[in-house]
Amino acid sequence: MEKQLLDAIKKGDFNASVFEAIDNIVIEIKEKLAGYDSLRVDDLSLRNDLTAIRENKDFVYFKLLELNNKYHGSKNVTRLTFGPNWDEFYANRWDDILHDEILSQVDPYELIIKRMDLGTLLVGKAVPEHLEHHLRKIKECYAWGFEKEASIYCRTILEEGFREALKPKPEFRTPQGKEDLKKWSLDWLINHAKKKKYFYPEAIDRAYKIKENVNKIIHPSTARVPEEQLSNIDIVKDTFYVMEMLFR
Repeated sequence: MEKQLLDAIKKGDFNASVFEAIDNIVIEIKEKLAGYDSLRVDDLSLRNDLTAIRENKDFVYFKLLELNNKYHGSKNVTRLTFGPNWDEFYANRWDDILHDEILSQVDPYELIIKRMDLGTLLVGKAVPEHLEHHLRKIKECYAWGFEKEASIYCRTILEEGFREALKPKPEFRTPQGKEDLKKWSLDWLINHAKKKKYFYPEAIDRAYKIKENVNKIIHPSTARVPEEQLSNIDIVKDTFYVMEMLFR
């Protein structure tokens, strides 16, 4: 295939079947890579190639230079880039992925029940739009079965929620106060709000429980066991409650 590729380039035959063949290999590699969270590859050259494919870099161009030097000793190769024509890429592939890898893992009945469990999102609330957007994402994440991930997402949004709710407070109105607010951890934000009695005590207590429970999810072997262990659905629901109380 390498020889065919160089011959096609030398002849200027860019409609040669070898180009489509390489495209198909690239597509197959990308789809296989997508199935891994991490992949150990000790061969540096191979790792670089895989990284280039994953990140859609012009790895083909550099490969052509390498091959041309190898077989012809010439460095005069016009820059070439090519990839699949996504507009013409057959649609059934996406349907196959949807059914085989996504829908096959989801029980439609369970999906509906999970959506119903979460109920209406923050009724009667004026939560900042960017936070409300993330809360909707948390709801979808949980409903589709990513329960622990939804809980971890809750902790991140809770931290941002406290920062947003504390912005108008006197100590954070100065330029230095605004800078300080950006760097404080969720633990500090919760304790500060509790000390100043800015929000409902129950909201503060629930926020602390969420933080402790999510810490245990992220660090199962080192984080201390929370006094009250919450389920993932409880973490999501309590996050919605706390956010509502922060902006009441």
